[in-house]
Formats: sequence, C-alpha cells, structure tokens
Amino acid sequence: MNLKQRHIYMLMRKERKIRLKEISEAIGISQAAISQYENGKMDLKRENLEAYRQYIETHDNRK
Repeated sequence: MNLKQRHIYMLMRKERKIRLKEISEAIGISQAAISQYENGKMDLKRENLEAYRQYIETHDNRK
C-alpha cells in the first residue's frame, strides 16, 4: 500500500474513532507497529495488513 493509501486509512480510523489500542488488540499486533505503518516507517505482513484494512472498513464507532 502506498503512502497516500496509508494516510487515507489512518484518516478513516480517526474519523471512526478507532483507537490504536482497539485495533491492535483486535488484530494481534502492537500499537507501535500500526503507528509506524500509518506513518510509512514500516510495512505490515500481508495477513496483518488485510486484517487492519478489514477492521477499519467494517467497524464504525462514530456516535
């Protein structure tokens, strides 16, 4: 996923009020890994990336 796509998913996560802690616990990777991924400092394994994308696309915590 390119940097623009990462940024879009980060904005979606924030808009839907999904905290790093929540998503990290749900998909089983560290908050630091997600943060580094969103900021373009590292890549996630394919299965973790798919879990990250799916979680953000399907969960809506807006109230």
